Amino acid sequence: MISSLISKGFLRSFQVRDFRLLWLSDGFGSWAEHTEFVVLAWYVLTVTDSPFMVGVFGALRFVGTLFAPFYGVLADRYDRARLFALVRTSALAVAGVVLALAVAGQLNVWFVFVLMTMEGIARAAYIVTRQALIADQLQGERLMNGVALNRIAFNVAQLGGPAIGGVLLSRMGTIWAYVPVVVFNLLASLLAYAMRPTVNVTSGSPQSMWSNLVEAFSYIAKHRVVLALLLMAFLVNLTAFPLNHGLMPVFARDVLGRGPTGLAALLAVYAAGALIGSTAIAVLSGLKRPGRVIVVATLAWHLGLVLFAGSRWFSGSMAILLATGVAQSLTMVVMAMMLLGVTAPEVRGRVMGARALAVYSLPLGLLVSGALADILGAPAALAILSLFGVVATLLITAGVRDLWRVA
Repeated sequence: MISSLISKGFLRSFQVRDFRLLWLSDGFGSWAEHTEFVVLAWYVLTVTDSPFMVGVFGALRFVGTLFAPFYGVLADRYDRARLFALVRTSALAVAGVVLALAVAGQLNVWFVFVLMTMEGIARAAYIVTRQALIADQLQGERLMNGVALNRIAFNVAQLGGPAIGGVLLSRMGTIWAYVPVVVFNLLASLLAYAMRPTVNVTSGSPQSMWSNLVEAFSYIAKHRVVLALLLMAFLVNLTAFPLNHGLMPVFARDVLGRGPTGLAALLAVYAAGALIGSTAIAVLSGLKRPGRVIVVATLAWHLGLVLFAGSRWFSGSMAILLATGVAQSLTMVVMAMMLLGVTAPEVRGRVMGARALAVYSLPLGLLVSGALADILGAPAALAILSLFGVVATLLITAGVRDLWRVA
């Protein structure tokens, strides 16, 4: 039964050794990321008492996406597995410095901002190489399954990481709450170095980096489905992700009247919904009309956020987040599966670099949402962004109709 489950069903991608290592490494890295977010976001909020400063903290964690296209060129030129291991090690180094400062009693908000900037620069390279590696290791139906399994690992970490961070933070303080971040990053680094080297299609290319970038953006402009997917990625990072990457601590404390454990519960139930969506896709052997799935799920995601913005009942907010998490996962998993599936191998790293560049809209969204929350309150800020997301989704779908027509 177990062998059948692996060879034909839910875990079929695990037949590939290096994908198993990538999945485990990425999983531990996600546990580190989500535990760290709860600990440090709550730290910034309590020290500064400013939603805008929490938004700044969230934005700095993704500042490296500006360099993502250049990371894409490197991913097409050099060994992606070794690049992946290198950026995982850099995350471990940053986490080690944060913990050391906390133990020494020298941690402050400005140190947090500087270190999160450094981590953000590395995170963009991590996103690019991870996505390209998945497509290197898996083909056909395994690719769809592998993307979904990778998202499941992320969702499980999104579920458990905040719980660990919230419980330890409320009971033992910042230092002990941050220890798991270092441990998870250490395990992620060791697993990354266990992967075998990869062979890249453009290794040793005589073209300049600029020529490589021009070639990649020319490819994107000619392939309308790829363009539409990148536009949708830019949109959801601008309008939808600011909630769980920045505003959620403000909702937990100022709107719903909860502490660190309440914040952890909100993030966990959101992740539980996403886990349901990812698992549903992982068990499928095929998906019809994936472009329409993305459009409908994106609309449902934004409308769910509008409902959450209007809720003042903790249990009701949890129920809304559960359903919204399902829509989020359907959007992101199908988007990643389509983008990897339709992109030619020789430009995959650079297209993934452009995909990671789309994440730069997240720091913009975090800064805008934080500023609006300071002026109008967090509910109004989230509602404005979400309603804009609904309108923009419809405009992208109407403007690039190839996405809706994908069979």
